[in-house]
Amino acid sequence: MKIINTMKKNWNNHSKKEAELKKLKEIEKLKKDLVLSDNDMDEIVKLIKEQNLSWGQLEPELLKLFLKLALKQYKPKEEDFDMNKKDEIKQKIADIFNSSDERITFTIAGETFRPNTITPKEIKQLNDAYAQGKNLGSGFTKGLKSLFKTKMKKGL
Repeated sequence: MKIINTMKKNWNNHSKKEAELKKLKEIEKLKKDLVLSDNDMDEIVKLIKEQNLSWGQLEPELLKLFLKLALKQYKPKEEDFDMNKKDEIKQKIADIFNSSDERITFTIAGETFRPNTITPKEIKQLNDAYAQGKNLGSGFTKGLKSLFKTKMKKGL
């Protein structure tokens, strides 16, 4: 009988935890995604370049694409920020590239790294590849943006 009572107790505890988890998921769904304008993105890229020497060497167009990927992974919500303090929001997002946030990772040529661990050598490789691609014409830029867009849709 003791075993049955223990099983009932565990079942009730499990059901309560499931209900709480379901409520939390519903609350999370109600939160609005943080939407940034192109101007906001440009200002954040500028902040990153000023505050992080490694990322500061990356081509601005490429950095903007990496920022979009990071935001896709980070999934900021309006409720997480004081919407009246735009500069604070921009700084917090720029800090993604300076911190060791476990949620954000990039994979390039089969190697995975976090934004704060990129090396000058990797930046040079990215810039060189980007420069070579730009010489191929506008199709390269469109293809690169398409590749990043596909990555973002797949959930990385």
